Amino acid sequence: MQHFFKKSLGQHFLVNKSILKKIVSLDEIKNKIIFEIGPGQGALTKEILQNNPKRLILIEKDKNLKKYLFKLQEKFKDTISLIDDDVLKVNLKDFNYKKIKIMSNLPYNIASTLIIKLIKNYDIIESMVLMVQKEVAERLSARVSTSFYSRLSVLIQLHAEVEKVFDVKPDNFNPRPKVESTVIKIIPYRKRKIHYDKLDNVLKISFKQRRKTIKNNLKEFFIDSEKKLLKCGIDPNSRPQDLKPIDFVKLSRVLI
Repeated sequence: MQHFFKKSLGQHFLVNKSILKKIVSLDEIKNKIIFEIGPGQGALTKEILQNNPKRLILIEKDKNLKKYLFKLQEKFKDTISLIDDDVLKVNLKDFNYKKIKIMSNLPYNIASTLIIKLIKNYDIIESMVLMVQKEVAERLSARVSTSFYSRLSVLIQLHAEVEKVFDVKPDNFNPRPKVESTVIKIIPYRKRKIHYDKLDNVLKISFKQRRKTIKNNLKEFFIDSEKKLLKCGIDPNSRPQDLKPIDFVKLSRVLI
């Protein structure tokens, strides 16, 4: 059966079996609840099933891929659940699992947005093994004062440990993407006393214009922002990329 790939859904299917096996080997999934986002034609799905998960929930938006996934569901009906929906609209907590793991070759066009959504569920996610664009992996793991350091870096690093595991060349995919990919492993921290929405709001404003000083980015939105920056021990003339993650936590507590 031929599938016509959709650029609008960021579809680039990994076809190298040795890499698929390597991805699955990065986590212990036997008897675990696994979510796979964008399973496509089921290449990674088949490798996951070889490792005997307790339950495998597939979330796929592209209705044209059902024909591939239905066959797997019929064969593994006691293990697979197929969710026909946009993952950005799915609430993982609605499934009522106390602990889950996520394993996925993420659609390129929503990778950053989706990871931000997923990390909100850090209390139920044990781990995530994800394939993303190399640039996204760089931003997730970026350190202070580097060019890739961003809102995404801060949000993820305050809630989880991020490890870049290995890079994957474009010729391992169909269709071939224009950029390299990277497999990452994210392990959420068990407890975080951070108000996520307040923190994210401060980050959005702070990184809106990277070249501006933090003082100038914040003053339009918050009264006495310069005074509050000084209260947090932050130089008002520093740039947002020079602030440590903990600095943004402090700001989120005094600004909002």
